[in-house]
Amino acid sequence: MKRILSPILLASLFALGACASSVPHGPSYDFTGDRPAEAQAYRDFMIARIASLTNDPETASRRYAAIIDVMPEQASIAERAVFSALLAGDYPAAAGLSSRALAAGSEASLVRLTLAVDAIVRGKPEKARPYLEESAFQPFNRNIANSMSAWRALDKDGLALATGYLEQGLTGDLRYDSPTLYMLGLLQMSGGAEDQALANFERVWASGARLAIGVEAHAELLAARGDTGRALEIIEAFRAEVGTNAALAELARRIEAGEQIKPRRLTTRQGAALALYVPAAALMYQTNDDLSSVYFVLALALDPDLQVARSLWAQALENGGRRDDAIRVLRQVPVPSPYYANAQGQLASLLNAQGKSDEALRVADEALAGTPDRSLQLQLADLYISLERYAEGEAVLSEIIESDGAKEDWRVIFARGAARERQGNWPEAEADLKHALELRPESATVLNYLGYSWIDRGENLEEGFALIRRAVILEPLSGHIIDSLGWAHYKLGQYEEAVDYLERAVELVPGDPILNDHLGDAYWRAGRKLEATFQWERALTLDPTEKDRERINAKLHSKLGPDAPEAAPTPAPPAGVPETP
Repeated sequence: MKRILSPILLASLFALGACASSVPHGPSYDFTGDRPAEAQAYRDFMIARIASLTNDPETASRRYAAIIDVMPEQASIAERAVFSALLAGDYPAAAGLSSRALAAGSEASLVRLTLAVDAIVRGKPEKARPYLEESAFQPFNRNIANSMSAWRALDKDGLALATGYLEQGLTGDLRYDSPTLYMLGLLQMSGGAEDQALANFERVWASGARLAIGVEAHAELLAARGDTGRALEIIEAFRAEVGTNAALAELARRIEAGEQIKPRRLTTRQGAALALYVPAAALMYQTNDDLSSVYFVLALALDPDLQVARSLWAQALENGGRRDDAIRVLRQVPVPSPYYANAQGQLASLLNAQGKSDEALRVADEALAGTPDRSLQLQLADLYISLERYAEGEAVLSEIIESDGAKEDWRVIFARGAARERQGNWPEAEADLKHALELRPESATVLNYLGYSWIDRGENLEEGFALIRRAVILEPLSGHIIDSLGWAHYKLGQYEEAVDYLERAVELVPGDPILNDHLGDAYWRAGRKLEATFQWERALTLDPTEKDRERINAKLHSKLGPDAPEAAPTPAPPAGVPETP
């Protein structure tokens, strides 16, 4: 997780340092002897706390582990050690520390889940029962425990009892129940109740819920029963509605090649791994830290071949600011995995973010040469575009569009249109953007880009404003889209209206240098010169690109005259392929 060292903690450390270095008048003290065990323990505790706050879970785990038997709050210290070990990706250490935490009296959910995982990993799933059933879990961990209990019970107690663990958590609302229902279908498939599983999958599919791991099992079951047309239909629908998924794309390839598809029969370990992976994936997409990584580590301990978990674990680590750890995890995804190409694309993106653009391109090119994969092509196109090598990005996107044929993907067409617009090729860019809008009329991204482009060019002004306003209605909390509307007013000389929208945009995305720069320009044109100066100076503190820094400085150093350079075009959305929602 992204952590900031507490000012209070720092103050206490400085205070402790002052006490140690400044001996009061009076009797002299000898600090050269051995420290008492308690003093060493508190030293380790402070080091562990600082390590926890500064993205060093490995050190935190090691230091906490060293003082479990010394500190008065043994259970609490052991729980911190378990959490830190999992956060560091050290499952064996976490398993051993969980036993110590339990012995110290811990009832923590994460400790019990780790002990349950360890029992299943050691081939003794019945020993997992008390850890999963005798604890007051909170809702998130309770759902995980129920799912793990279902897989634990399947072999020993039979399908009827196993499904009961899942059914007790259903609410009756498919919006909330779909992950559990997909898990239920997987359990039924593994228990030999294929008719029940298929009926369950069809029910969830009809509700509009889309979970890749469940859709894959659904398509497998259909294909295994000879209904390959329906299997390919739902895979294509998933791609069109959600985006490309590596495992589904590989399954479609196998079906189209005429391979015999067998419905999956998950082992206890594989099923329990999914019980952890599915909620962890949901958590990862809802948070902006690395908390979900502890569950991915447990899932991979159960099923080391669950490479999609490794891919999302790397994403969680990146969210938490741990790029080096994310790179290490991605390098573990093997070439035969359907997720290898995705992992290489992520790896290239991380290397690029570290300023290693040449290495990033080499990784993507080498992976693509060995694995002609569409998702990797998309990653390579995004990489070129992020480096402002728009012509090369456009070329890759054109290859993808040609390969897609009739299976048109609005995201790729939009991205090519944006890349063409950045190169000044407006006629072809406009054609792509309009086609993307035909394919996805409710995409705020396309509405915003096309609408602003028209206004920026002085064309179709009324229609352009209508498109941007529609985008704002669809995504009212998008600071970048609201910035586009404000900047459109600015371009037309409507400075007061521009200020209103640009202030709102900066409220939503206060750390964006370009949005702050835009607001400064609008303030200046509205006669609010002191506020304009403040916004431009603030923009310079927000790590703008060197080109933008020079442009903003030029406005400040020109004494803010009316001929000062205007702000850059609106940066939203990027010219890369839009992310899959």
